[in-house]
Amino acid sequence: MGSSMPDLAKTRQSQPHAKLPQSQKNIINTLNNNVGSSSSSSSSLFSTRHRSVLCMSLSLAIHLGGYELSRATSMALFTSDGLGFGKGTEGGLSALPMAVGCVSPFSVALLWFYGKTLESGGPSYALRTHTLICAGVQIVAGWVLKILDGYLQMMDDNENVKAWSQPLLFVLFVFQNAYVLLLYNQHWAFISSVLTPEEGTRAFAPIAGLGSIGSTLTAASVSVFVDRLGLIGLLHISGASYIVSAVLADVAFGIARIGGFEPGGDAEINNRHGSGDSTRGNNIDTTTSTSATSKGACTTSNGSKEATAATSKSSSHCIPCFKKGNIFQQAYALFQRVPVLGALFLEVIASQCLSSLVNFIYLYKLKSTITDDAVRAGWSGNFYAWINGVSGVFQFCAIPILLKYFEARRIWLFMPTLMLCCTLYTFATFRTSGLFGASACFFAIKTMEYSLRGAANEMLYVSLDYESRYLGKKVISLIAGKFGKSAMAVALSFVMVVYGDKHDTMWYLLAAATVFTFLWLFASVRLHTLIEASK
Repeated sequence: MGSSMPDLAKTRQSQPHAKLPQSQKNIINTLNNNVGSSSSSSSSLFSTRHRSVLCMSLSLAIHLGGYELSRATSMALFTSDGLGFGKGTEGGLSALPMAVGCVSPFSVALLWFYGKTLESGGPSYALRTHTLICAGVQIVAGWVLKILDGYLQMMDDNENVKAWSQPLLFVLFVFQNAYVLLLYNQHWAFISSVLTPEEGTRAFAPIAGLGSIGSTLTAASVSVFVDRLGLIGLLHISGASYIVSAVLADVAFGIARIGGFEPGGDAEINNRHGSGDSTRGNNIDTTTSTSATSKGACTTSNGSKEATAATSKSSSHCIPCFKKGNIFQQAYALFQRVPVLGALFLEVIASQCLSSLVNFIYLYKLKSTITDDAVRAGWSGNFYAWINGVSGVFQFCAIPILLKYFEARRIWLFMPTLMLCCTLYTFATFRTSGLFGASACFFAIKTMEYSLRGAANEMLYVSLDYESRYLGKKVISLIAGKFGKSAMAVALSFVMVVYGDKHDTMWYLLAAATVFTFLWLFASVRLHTLIEASK
């Protein structure tokens, strides 16, 4: 930054301010009232780019907070004995693996729909559309469940009510789990596009920490909200949170549009391949940027290249993958051009298989230990508050310090190694540790997903081109992530049908968790080796 950054007023694109709604104009004018047209103003701490990133970061934090409320509600109701699939002391979790298994095919359809919205209106339109859809579903589902719960209170036989509530809760669970990563990654794609690789190494962890703060505060407030508004009332608050998140995201895109650095397909690629990477802060050397884009380079800690996926064609002659065929042909072409994304695809499948299995073990023990729905929702909310709180500490403090002394690619080896220690401990002590053992294992993998994995992923994506950040990221998160969970869900469904809630079921589940931890470790070693070899 500094003298190498051109004047933002000279790089603004042709989108007129008048095209924005008046409400967004007022917000943007308020945010930009102290921003001058000089280079020194652009390079200040509160430059236009940084304001747009701040707005998107707040949008992300509010989105994650809304998701915590929605997750606590849907999971408690799904396993409920009243409206859900619960069967009292018998457990009743047999429907859960089936629901998880349906997430993957729904994610494929969602990815197709996302591709259409991205193609028709760009990233801003896609994020706004999908966030508002998610908000509407939460509000409508909460309204319908409130009516069904009223009928349940008046009727002795709840089978007729369950005939309506169970399909609704099933769909709500699938919808929520498929949509969360889509919206999360759209927020991060904007941030990765606006910040430079050097800025990203300093800012990604605090931005993720801000999201953890939002998640922690809302998760810790679940019990308070349940006491005052009821369990179903959390869905309405969640929907309202998504609407606020959509408004802030629109403001971030509006600031970027006025400043001339809005992420957007052809325009961004033309800038990268022509006059330089002006969409990434206007302070990246043209030659370096073009080279990094053509090779799929990713700059990680301290600006060092952590992965370079060589391609036989220069980026200046490369036809963008999103111009070729359907979404799966595009993804295949992209993985051929950027092999590190293919390795990450396999690593995500292995890790999500383990995450799904550990999640089921945790819910299995939680349901059998705490049978009251409201108490279970409150306990789960506090548990996730601790997960998000510890993740925030990692993001704000631990990760920035560690990256000063260790290269970012070491994270890919650290995560499965730590998880192997946890699964072996839980497997050895499961007869005596009870809920604590299952919770500790789930706590470890979720904390790493929210902190270490998030930081490592964004440092991997930050210097990749538009299609890698917007297409590759979505394919990996929605297809690889959900495929891993769905594959494990199919296996769990088979196990529950064959073994049910027998005494030794937990032994088999934990043995499988240990095996999948080793598979994750092997996939991580391959990814780490590919990154190291391409330095």
